[in-house]
Amino acid sequence: MSQGQSRRPQGQTQAQANQQEPIKYGDVFNVSGELAAKPIAPQDAAMMQTAESMVFGQTHKGGTAAVMQSAATQNERSGVVCHTDMADVVGNQGVTVTETDVPGARIITESVAGQVVGQ
Repeated sequence: MSQGQSRRPQGQTQAQANQQEPIKYGDVFNVSGELAAKPIAPQDAAMMQTAESMVFGQTHKGGTAAVMQSAATQNERSGVVCHTDMADVVGNQGVTVTETDVPGARIITESVAGQVVGQ
């Protein structure tokens, strides 16, 4: 083995060496508890895209749904989630996008499983 080659830890298969850690909610958003440890899954992102579309008429470039979609796509390409996967906590508690109008401002709050991920 030449010096430039990396060495796989003993007992680890090639598939295990190539598998990446998933992008989790806690890696991207300021969340805690069970949600923070869950990988962002494609159906989670789809739910947020639907919620944003209902409130805004479309999803916003660089918004919460776009960030979730990007993370979910990377997780799917890495093989850590499937296209039909949804985090159980998200399936149980859902996603919400709310709009609150106050004098001189409009406040948008986006939540996943009851935790605010965007405002």
